[in-house]
Amino acid sequence: MLKRIAALLAGLTLLSALAACGEITGLDAPALMSPPKTTADRQAIYSLLCGEENDVTLVYPKNGDYRSAIISRDLDGDGVSEVVGFCAAGDTGGIRLQFMAEDEAGAWRSLAQFTSTSTLVDRVFFGDLTGDGTEEIVVGWGDPQTATASISVYSLKDGAVRELSMNAVAYSEMLLTDFDGDGVQELFVMDLTRAGKGEEAGASPLGSLYRFDGEQPYVALTVPLDSAVTRYSGALFTKLNSWRSGVVLDGVKADGRMVTQVIGYDEVAERLTAPLSESGDANPTDRDTAAAVSARDINGDGVTEIPTASLVMEPAEGSAADSTAYTITWNTYSLSDNTLTPVCSSIVNTAENYIVVLPESEAQIACANDSVTRTSTFFRYERMAGAPAGREDLFAVTVYSEEEWEAREEAGETKEEIYLTAMGGRVYALAVLDPSLSADSALIRSVCADFKILNE
Repeated sequence: MLKRIAALLAGLTLLSALAACGEITGLDAPALMSPPKTTADRQAIYSLLCGEENDVTLVYPKNGDYRSAIISRDLDGDGVSEVVGFCAAGDTGGIRLQFMAEDEAGAWRSLAQFTSTSTLVDRVFFGDLTGDGTEEIVVGWGDPQTATASISVYSLKDGAVRELSMNAVAYSEMLLTDFDGDGVQELFVMDLTRAGKGEEAGASPLGSLYRFDGEQPYVALTVPLDSAVTRYSGALFTKLNSWRSGVVLDGVKADGRMVTQVIGYDEVAERLTAPLSESGDANPTDRDTAAAVSARDINGDGVTEIPTASLVMEPAEGSAADSTAYTITWNTYSLSDNTLTPVCSSIVNTAENYIVVLPESEAQIACANDSVTRTSTFFRYERMAGAPAGREDLFAVTVYSEEEWEAREEAGETKEEIYLTAMGGRVYALAVLDPSLSADSALIRSVCADFKILNE
Protein backbone atom coordinates (compact mmCIF):
# COMPACT_ATOMS: atom_id res chain seq x y z
CA MET A 1 0.00 0.00 0.00
CA LEU A 2 2.86 2.40 0.82
CA LYS A 3 4.30 1.86 -2.66
CA ARG A 4 0.96 2.74 -4.18
CA ILE A 5 0.78 5.91 -2.08
CA ALA A 6 4.29 6.87 -3.16
CA ALA A 7 3.41 6.33 -6.80
CA LEU A 8 0.22 8.30 -6.35
CA LEU A 9 2.12 11.19 -4.76
CA ALA A 10 4.57 11.25 -7.66
CA GLY A 11 1.71 11.45 -10.10
CA LEU A 12 -0.04 14.17 -8.16
CA THR A 13 3.17 16.17 -7.88
CA LEU A 14 3.49 16.13 -11.65
CA LEU A 15 -0.14 17.09 -11.97
CA SER A 16 0.42 20.05 -9.66
CA ALA A 17 3.43 21.24 -11.63
CA LEU A 18 1.60 21.10 -14.93
CA ALA A 19 -1.48 22.71 -13.44
CA ALA A 20 0.50 25.88 -12.81
CA CYS A 21 0.09 26.59 -16.52
CA GLY A 22 -3.70 26.62 -16.23
CA GLU A 23 -6.66 25.15 -14.39
CA ILE A 24 -7.17 21.45 -15.10
CA THR A 25 -10.63 20.02 -14.67
CA GLY A 26 -12.03 16.55 -14.98
CA LEU A 27 -10.24 13.26 -15.39
CA ASP A 28 -9.11 13.11 -19.00
CA ALA A 29 -6.15 15.50 -18.80
CA PRO A 30 -4.69 14.18 -15.52
CA ALA A 31 -5.02 10.61 -16.79
CA LEU A 32 -2.31 11.39 -19.33
CA MET A 33 0.14 12.90 -16.85
CA SER A 34 1.40 10.04 -14.71
CA PRO A 35 2.27 6.33 -14.91
CA PRO A 36 -0.58 3.94 -15.70
CA LYS A 37 -0.12 2.08 -12.41
CA THR A 38 -1.61 5.06 -10.52
CA THR A 39 -4.55 5.64 -12.86
CA ALA A 40 -6.98 3.60 -10.74
CA ASP A 41 -6.01 5.48 -7.59
CA ARG A 42 -6.39 8.85 -9.27
CA GLN A 43 -9.68 7.82 -10.82
CA ALA A 44 -11.00 6.85 -7.39
CA ILE A 45 -9.83 10.12 -5.82
CA TYR A 46 -11.36 12.23 -8.58
CA SER A 47 -14.58 10.26 -8.36
CA LEU A 48 -14.77 11.07 -4.66
CA LEU A 49 -14.09 14.74 -5.37
CA CYS A 50 -16.72 14.82 -8.11
CA GLY A 51 -19.40 13.28 -5.91
CA GLU A 52 -22.63 13.35 -7.88
CA GLU A 53 -21.23 15.78 -10.46
CA ASN A 54 -19.60 14.78 -13.74
CA ASP A 55 -16.61 17.04 -13.34
CA VAL A 56 -14.66 18.96 -10.71
CA THR A 57 -12.61 22.16 -10.75
CA LEU A 58 -9.48 21.90 -8.65
CA VAL A 59 -8.42 24.86 -6.50
CA TYR A 60 -4.72 25.45 -5.90
CA PRO A 61 -3.17 27.20 -2.87
CA LYS A 62 -1.60 30.47 -4.00
CA ASN A 63 1.27 30.68 -1.49
CA GLY A 64 3.41 28.54 0.77
CA ASP A 65 5.23 25.25 0.30
CA TYR A 66 2.16 23.25 -0.71
CA ARG A 67 0.73 24.49 -4.02
CA SER A 68 -1.05 21.33 -5.18
CA ALA A 69 -4.83 20.97 -5.14
CA ILE A 70 -4.34 17.37 -4.00
CA ILE A 71 -1.84 16.71 -1.20
CA SER A 72 -0.72 13.39 0.29
CA ARG A 73 0.22 13.44 3.99
CA ASP A 74 0.19 11.08 6.98
CA LEU A 75 -2.18 12.92 9.31
CA ASP A 76 -2.75 10.28 11.99
CA GLY A 77 0.76 8.91 12.41
CA ASP A 78 0.01 5.36 11.25
CA GLY A 79 2.63 5.41 8.51
CA VAL A 80 0.05 5.55 5.72
CA SER A 81 -0.68 8.79 3.89
CA GLU A 82 -4.13 10.25 3.61
CA VAL A 83 -5.08 12.59 0.78
CA VAL A 84 -6.63 16.05 1.04
CA GLY A 85 -8.14 17.78 -1.97
CA PHE A 86 -9.38 21.30 -2.69
CA CYS A 87 -12.04 21.86 -5.33
CA ALA A 88 -14.80 24.28 -6.22
CA ALA A 89 -17.99 23.54 -4.30
CA GLY A 90 -20.17 23.62 -7.42
CA ASP A 91 -23.52 25.39 -7.39
CA THR A 92 -23.25 26.21 -3.68
CA GLY A 93 -20.17 28.37 -4.29
CA GLY A 94 -16.98 28.50 -2.25
CA ILE A 95 -14.41 25.74 -1.89
CA ARG A 96 -14.73 22.19 -0.65
CA LEU A 97 -11.93 20.54 1.33
CA GLN A 98 -12.16 16.75 1.25
CA PHE A 99 -10.21 14.18 3.26
CA MET A 100 -9.73 10.73 1.70
CA ALA A 101 -8.02 7.50 2.70
CA GLU A 102 -7.28 4.09 1.19
CA ASP A 103 -8.34 1.00 3.12
CA GLU A 104 -6.41 -2.26 3.35
CA ALA A 105 -8.26 -3.64 0.36
CA GLY A 106 -7.09 -0.71 -1.78
CA ALA A 107 -10.45 1.04 -1.95
CA TRP A 108 -10.57 4.82 -1.52
CA ARG A 109 -13.21 6.41 0.69
CA SER A 110 -14.10 9.87 1.87
CA LEU A 111 -13.34 10.58 5.53
CA ALA A 112 -14.90 14.05 5.73
CA GLN A 113 -15.52 17.19 3.77
CA PHE A 114 -15.74 20.84 4.76
CA THR A 115 -16.91 23.85 2.79
CA SER A 116 -15.56 27.40 2.95
CA THR A 117 -17.37 30.41 1.52
CA SER A 118 -14.02 31.71 0.29
CA THR A 119 -13.10 31.44 -3.38
CA LEU A 120 -9.34 31.28 -2.70
CA VAL A 121 -6.96 29.05 -0.78
CA ASP A 122 -4.07 31.21 0.40
CA ARG A 123 -1.79 28.54 1.90
CA VAL A 124 -1.56 25.18 3.65
CA PHE A 125 0.63 24.20 6.64
CA PHE A 126 1.18 20.90 8.42
CA GLY A 127 2.39 20.80 12.03
CA ASP A 128 1.85 19.23 15.43
CA LEU A 129 -0.08 21.96 17.22
CA THR A 130 -1.70 19.83 19.93
CA GLY A 131 1.42 17.98 21.08
CA ASP A 132 0.00 14.51 20.44
CA GLY A 133 2.72 13.52 17.97
CA THR A 134 0.55 13.80 14.86
CA GLU A 135 0.16 16.68 12.46
CA GLU A 136 -2.77 19.00 12.07
CA ILE A 137 -3.49 20.73 8.77
CA VAL A 138 -3.77 24.53 8.83
CA VAL A 139 -5.59 26.16 5.93
CA GLY A 140 -5.56 29.87 5.19
CA TRP A 141 -8.66 30.82 3.23
CA GLY A 142 -9.07 34.00 1.21
CA ASP A 143 -6.69 36.84 0.43
CA PRO A 144 -4.59 38.37 3.25
CA GLN A 145 -3.97 41.49 1.13
CA THR A 146 -7.68 42.34 1.03
CA ALA A 147 -8.43 41.61 4.70
CA THR A 148 -10.55 38.59 3.75
CA ALA A 149 -8.29 35.82 5.04
CA SER A 150 -9.34 33.39 7.78
CA ILE A 151 -7.86 30.27 9.36
CA SER A 152 -9.11 26.72 9.78
CA VAL A 153 -7.33 23.89 11.61
CA TYR A 154 -8.24 20.23 11.08
CA SER A 155 -7.22 17.12 13.02
CA LEU A 156 -7.54 13.43 12.10
CA LYS A 157 -7.88 10.97 14.98
CA ASP A 158 -9.37 7.48 15.09
CA GLY A 159 -10.55 7.78 11.52
CA ALA A 160 -12.55 10.97 12.16
CA VAL A 161 -11.65 14.50 11.03
CA ARG A 162 -12.50 17.39 13.34
CA GLU A 163 -12.26 21.11 12.73
CA LEU A 164 -10.62 22.89 15.66
CA SER A 165 -12.32 26.21 16.35
CA MET A 166 -10.42 29.11 14.72
CA ASN A 167 -13.42 30.61 12.94
CA ALA A 168 -13.06 34.14 14.31
CA VAL A 169 -9.34 34.45 13.54
CA ALA A 170 -8.35 36.64 10.59
CA TYR A 171 -4.79 37.24 9.45
CA SER A 172 -2.51 39.32 7.27
CA GLU A 173 0.30 36.77 7.63
CA MET A 174 0.78 33.58 9.64
CA LEU A 175 3.59 31.18 10.50
CA LEU A 176 4.16 27.93 12.33
CA THR A 177 6.61 28.61 15.16
CA ASP A 178 8.20 26.99 18.20
CA PHE A 179 9.35 29.95 20.27
CA ASP A 180 9.89 28.00 23.49
CA GLY A 181 11.64 25.07 21.79
CA ASP A 182 9.44 22.39 23.36
CA GLY A 183 8.86 20.60 20.05
CA VAL A 184 5.16 21.53 19.92
CA GLN A 185 4.42 24.06 17.22
CA GLU A 186 2.46 27.26 17.70
CA LEU A 187 0.50 29.33 15.22
CA PHE A 188 1.74 32.91 15.06
CA VAL A 189 -0.92 35.13 13.49
CA MET A 190 -0.24 38.69 12.35
CA ASP A 191 -3.17 41.06 11.82
CA LEU A 192 -2.54 44.47 10.26
CA THR A 193 -6.24 45.19 9.73
CA ARG A 194 -7.34 45.75 13.35
CA ALA A 195 -7.18 49.53 12.89
CA GLY A 196 -10.22 49.39 10.64
CA LYS A 197 -12.33 46.72 12.35
CA GLY A 198 -15.41 47.53 14.40
CA GLU A 199 -14.65 47.79 18.09
CA GLU A 200 -10.92 47.47 17.36
CA ALA A 201 -10.87 50.52 15.04
CA GLY A 202 -7.75 52.53 15.74
CA ALA A 203 -6.00 49.64 17.49
CA SER A 204 -2.37 48.90 16.67
CA PRO A 205 -1.50 45.90 14.50
CA LEU A 206 -0.93 42.83 16.64
CA GLY A 207 0.89 39.53 16.52
CA SER A 208 -0.90 36.76 18.43
CA LEU A 209 0.68 33.43 19.39
CA TYR A 210 -1.88 30.62 19.48
CA ARG A 211 -1.22 27.48 21.46
CA PHE A 212 -3.57 24.56 22.00
CA ASP A 213 -4.94 23.07 25.20
CA GLY A 214 -5.94 19.71 23.81
CA GLU A 215 -8.01 20.71 20.82
CA GLN A 216 -8.87 24.18 22.14
CA PRO A 217 -6.78 27.07 20.76
CA TYR A 218 -6.02 30.07 22.95
CA VAL A 219 -3.92 33.23 22.67
CA ALA A 220 -0.84 32.61 24.80
CA LEU A 221 1.14 35.75 23.99
CA THR A 222 0.84 38.92 21.93
CA VAL A 223 3.28 41.50 20.59
CA PRO A 224 2.69 44.90 18.91
CA LEU A 225 3.57 45.07 15.23
CA ASP A 226 5.01 48.00 13.31
CA SER A 227 2.04 50.31 12.68
CA ALA A 228 3.67 51.86 9.59
CA VAL A 229 3.55 48.55 7.70
CA THR A 230 0.65 48.04 5.30
CA ARG A 231 1.57 44.57 4.04
CA TYR A 232 4.23 41.90 4.45
CA SER A 233 6.53 40.86 1.62
CA GLY A 234 8.31 38.20 3.66
CA ALA A 235 7.79 36.26 6.88
CA LEU A 236 10.04 33.58 8.35
CA PHE A 237 10.38 31.64 11.56
CA THR A 238 14.09 31.10 11.40
CA LYS A 239 17.40 30.88 13.22
CA LEU A 240 18.72 34.25 14.40
CA ASN A 241 21.91 32.63 15.64
CA SER A 242 23.08 29.13 16.57
CA TRP A 243 20.93 28.98 19.73
CA ARG A 244 17.91 31.24 19.15
CA SER A 245 15.07 31.31 16.64
CA GLY A 246 12.59 34.07 15.97
CA VAL A 247 10.18 35.60 13.49
CA VAL A 248 11.62 37.90 10.83
CA LEU A 249 9.04 40.12 9.11
CA ASP A 250 9.79 42.23 6.05
CA GLY A 251 7.07 44.87 5.89
CA VAL A 252 6.21 47.36 3.17
CA LYS A 253 5.05 50.86 4.13
CA ALA A 254 2.45 52.92 2.32
CA ASP A 255 5.20 54.85 0.50
CA GLY A 256 6.91 51.66 -0.68
CA ARG A 257 9.79 51.72 1.78
CA MET A 258 10.61 48.49 3.54
CA VAL A 259 11.39 47.75 7.18
CA THR A 260 12.28 44.56 9.04
CA GLN A 261 10.86 43.59 12.42
CA VAL A 262 12.35 40.74 14.46
CA ILE A 263 10.23 39.03 17.11
CA GLY A 264 11.73 36.74 19.71
CA TYR A 265 10.83 35.04 22.97
CA ASP A 266 12.16 36.39 26.27
CA GLU A 267 12.51 33.25 28.40
CA VAL A 268 12.95 35.18 31.65
CA ALA A 269 9.94 37.46 31.25
CA GLU A 270 8.02 34.79 29.27
CA ARG A 271 6.89 37.30 26.68
CA LEU A 272 7.35 38.10 23.02
CA THR A 273 9.61 41.04 22.29
CA ALA A 274 10.40 43.09 19.18
CA PRO A 275 13.22 45.49 20.14
CA LEU A 276 13.86 46.90 16.64
CA SER A 277 10.42 48.48 16.59
CA GLU A 278 9.70 48.79 20.32
CA SER A 279 12.70 50.93 21.30
CA GLY A 280 11.17 54.16 20.00
CA ASP A 281 14.27 54.88 17.93
CA ALA A 282 14.33 54.85 14.14
CA ASN A 283 14.52 51.30 12.85
CA PRO A 284 17.98 50.91 11.24
CA THR A 285 16.56 48.45 8.71
CA ASP A 286 14.31 51.11 7.12
CA ARG A 287 15.32 51.15 3.45
CA ASP A 288 14.30 52.95 0.27
CA THR A 289 11.83 51.46 -2.18
CA ALA A 290 14.61 50.82 -4.69
CA ALA A 291 16.51 48.81 -2.06
CA ALA A 292 13.51 46.85 -0.81
CA VAL A 293 15.09 43.40 -0.55
CA SER A 294 14.02 40.80 1.98
CA ALA A 295 15.92 39.06 4.78
CA ARG A 296 17.58 35.77 3.83
CA ASP A 297 20.41 33.40 4.68
CA ILE A 298 22.96 35.12 2.49
CA ASN A 299 25.94 32.88 3.23
CA GLY A 300 24.33 29.47 3.71
CA ASP A 301 25.15 29.10 7.41
CA GLY A 302 21.54 28.43 8.44
CA VAL A 303 21.10 31.86 10.07
CA THR A 304 18.91 34.53 8.47
CA GLU A 305 20.65 37.85 7.89
CA ILE A 306 18.84 41.21 8.02
CA PRO A 307 19.46 43.74 5.22
CA THR A 308 20.31 47.41 5.69
CA ALA A 309 20.88 49.78 2.79
CA SER A 310 23.03 52.84 2.11
CA LEU A 311 22.95 54.95 -1.05
CA VAL A 312 26.41 55.06 -2.66
CA MET A 313 25.76 56.47 -6.13
CA GLU A 314 23.53 59.54 -6.29
CA PRO A 315 21.29 59.41 -9.37
CA ALA A 316 21.59 61.94 -12.15
CA GLU A 317 19.41 65.00 -11.83
CA GLY A 318 15.84 64.20 -12.76
CA SER A 319 16.27 60.43 -12.46
CA ALA A 320 15.74 57.96 -9.64
CA ALA A 321 18.29 55.58 -8.18
CA ASP A 322 17.80 51.90 -8.89
CA SER A 323 18.83 49.08 -6.58
CA THR A 324 22.40 48.94 -7.91
CA ALA A 325 23.08 52.44 -6.51
CA TYR A 326 22.93 51.01 -2.97
CA THR A 327 25.22 48.88 -0.90
CA ILE A 328 23.15 46.25 0.88
CA THR A 329 24.76 45.06 4.10
CA TRP A 330 23.63 41.72 5.52
CA ASN A 331 23.60 41.54 9.31
CA THR A 332 23.00 39.04 12.06
CA TYR A 333 20.72 40.32 14.78
CA SER A 334 20.99 39.97 18.56
CA LEU A 335 17.71 40.16 20.45
CA SER A 336 19.44 40.45 23.81
CA ASP A 337 21.12 43.77 23.07
CA ASN A 338 19.20 44.88 19.95
CA THR A 339 22.28 45.09 17.72
CA LEU A 340 23.01 44.33 14.09
CA THR A 341 26.41 42.85 13.22
CA PRO A 342 27.54 43.00 9.57
CA VAL A 343 28.30 39.69 7.86
CA CYS A 344 28.92 40.85 4.30
CA SER A 345 28.06 43.59 1.82
CA SER A 346 26.55 43.29 -1.63
CA ILE A 347 25.10 45.08 -4.62
CA VAL A 348 21.69 43.84 -5.70
CA ASN A 349 20.12 44.16 -9.12
CA THR A 350 16.43 43.65 -8.41
CA ALA A 351 15.40 44.21 -12.04
CA GLU A 352 17.65 41.40 -13.23
CA ASN A 353 17.24 39.27 -10.09
CA TYR A 354 20.80 38.81 -8.85
CA ILE A 355 23.15 39.59 -5.97
CA VAL A 356 26.87 40.33 -6.20
CA VAL A 357 28.48 39.73 -2.81
CA LEU A 358 31.48 42.00 -2.28
CA PRO A 359 34.69 40.51 -0.86
CA GLU A 360 35.60 41.76 2.61
CA SER A 361 38.74 43.40 1.24
CA GLU A 362 36.74 45.39 -1.33
CA ALA A 363 34.31 47.49 0.66
CA GLN A 364 34.44 50.47 -1.72
CA ILE A 365 32.97 48.96 -4.86
CA ALA A 366 30.04 50.67 -6.55
CA CYS A 367 27.99 49.93 -9.64
CA ALA A 368 26.80 51.75 -12.76
CA ASN A 369 23.81 50.02 -14.31
CA ASP A 370 22.74 50.21 -17.96
CA SER A 371 19.23 48.83 -18.18
CA VAL A 372 19.25 49.00 -22.00
CA THR A 373 22.28 46.76 -22.51
CA ARG A 374 21.43 44.85 -19.31
CA THR A 375 25.01 45.39 -18.14
CA SER A 376 26.12 46.46 -14.66
CA THR A 377 29.68 47.74 -14.40
CA PHE A 378 31.35 47.35 -11.01
CA PHE A 379 34.17 49.72 -10.12
CA ARG A 380 36.45 50.65 -7.25
CA TYR A 381 36.18 54.24 -6.02
CA GLU A 382 37.79 56.59 -3.54
CA ARG A 383 35.84 58.80 -1.18
CA MET A 384 36.36 62.53 -1.27
CA ALA A 385 34.27 64.86 0.92
CA GLY A 386 32.02 61.92 1.73
CA ALA A 387 31.15 61.19 -1.91
CA PRO A 388 32.57 58.65 -4.39
CA ALA A 389 35.33 60.08 -6.56
CA GLY A 390 37.47 58.48 -9.22
CA ARG A 391 36.60 55.23 -10.91
CA GLU A 392 38.55 52.06 -11.63
CA ASP A 393 36.41 49.61 -13.61
CA LEU A 394 36.85 46.05 -12.37
CA PHE A 395 34.26 43.78 -14.00
CA ALA A 396 30.80 43.81 -15.54
CA VAL A 397 27.83 41.47 -15.26
CA THR A 398 25.63 41.17 -18.32
CA VAL A 399 22.30 39.39 -18.55
CA TYR A 400 21.39 37.65 -21.81
CA SER A 401 18.37 35.75 -22.96
CA GLU A 402 19.05 32.05 -23.53
CA GLU A 403 18.77 32.62 -27.28
CA GLU A 404 21.24 35.51 -27.18
CA TRP A 405 23.75 33.49 -25.20
CA GLU A 406 23.49 30.48 -27.51
CA ALA A 407 23.99 32.72 -30.54
CA ARG A 408 27.05 34.31 -28.93
CA GLU A 409 28.46 30.88 -28.13
CA GLU A 410 28.01 29.73 -31.73
CA ALA A 411 29.71 32.90 -32.96
CA GLY A 412 32.60 32.44 -30.54
CA GLU A 413 31.81 35.69 -28.74
CA THR A 414 31.76 34.31 -25.18
CA LYS A 415 35.45 33.46 -24.88
CA GLU A 416 36.17 36.57 -22.82
CA GLU A 417 33.17 36.06 -20.54
CA ILE A 418 32.71 33.85 -17.50
CA TYR A 419 29.41 31.98 -17.35
CA LEU A 420 27.89 32.48 -13.90
CA THR A 421 24.49 30.79 -13.92
CA ALA A 422 21.12 30.65 -15.68
CA MET A 423 17.63 31.08 -14.26
CA GLY A 424 14.18 31.85 -15.64
CA GLY A 425 15.32 32.29 -19.24
CA ARG A 426 18.21 34.55 -18.23
CA VAL A 427 21.91 33.76 -18.59
CA TYR A 428 24.32 35.67 -16.34
CA ALA A 429 27.90 36.26 -17.46
CA LEU A 430 30.87 38.22 -16.11
CA ALA A 431 33.51 40.07 -18.10
CA VAL A 432 36.80 41.18 -16.53
CA LEU A 433 37.49 44.85 -17.34
CA ASP A 434 40.62 45.61 -15.31
CA PRO A 435 43.72 44.49 -17.29
CA SER A 436 45.48 43.69 -14.02
CA LEU A 437 42.81 41.10 -13.17
CA SER A 438 42.12 37.68 -14.61
CA ALA A 439 39.61 34.91 -14.09
CA ASP A 440 42.00 33.47 -11.50
CA SER A 441 42.33 36.69 -9.51
CA ALA A 442 41.11 36.46 -5.92
CA LEU A 443 38.52 39.20 -6.50
CA ILE A 444 37.01 37.56 -9.59
CA ARG A 445 37.05 34.09 -8.04
CA SER A 446 35.25 35.44 -4.96
CA VAL A 447 32.61 37.30 -6.98
CA CYS A 448 31.93 34.26 -9.18
CA ALA A 449 31.76 31.84 -6.25
CA ASP A 450 29.35 34.04 -4.27
CA PHE A 451 27.12 35.18 -7.16
CA LYS A 452 23.49 34.55 -6.20
CA ILE A 453 20.04 34.64 -7.71
CA LEU A 454 17.85 37.02 -5.70
CA ASN A 455 14.54 35.16 -5.97
CA GLU A 456 14.69 31.58 -7.21
